Amino acid sequence: MSSIGYPHTSLSVDAFFKKALDEADSSKRRRLFADARQSNLCSFQVYVFAAEAEERWGADSSRLQEMLRKGVVVFKNPAGQSAHCPKVTKCQWLSEAAGADKRGHGKTAAALRQLMENEAF
Repeated sequence: MSSIGYPHTSLSVDAFFKKALDEADSSKRRRLFADARQSNLCSFQVYVFAAEAEERWGADSSRLQEMLRKGVVVFKNPAGQSAHCPKVTKCQWLSEAAGADKRGHGKTAAALRQLMENEAF
């Protein structure tokens, strides 16, 4: 049986965040993100945590916004593997922006807020 599309290891959102913050290698962070997404199909927070980890390693605002936009699109109208997941509202995304601010990731919070200003729900 092929393992394509399945995570190498089951990875909780919190474990992903802790590992990604400490991982300097961007390709390893991408693999961690892929594993976390597959292990937590209905967790939109994984996109916010991924952006926060990238901010930690120097990503600019446009890169952060690009990452977050993908999460917003996935959870705005869930389909495919995420079809059984509930839609995520603008309020929920803004709550995550506040959480990112509290964790000291202001660029991620600002990118998410700006994205919410431009996104129609």
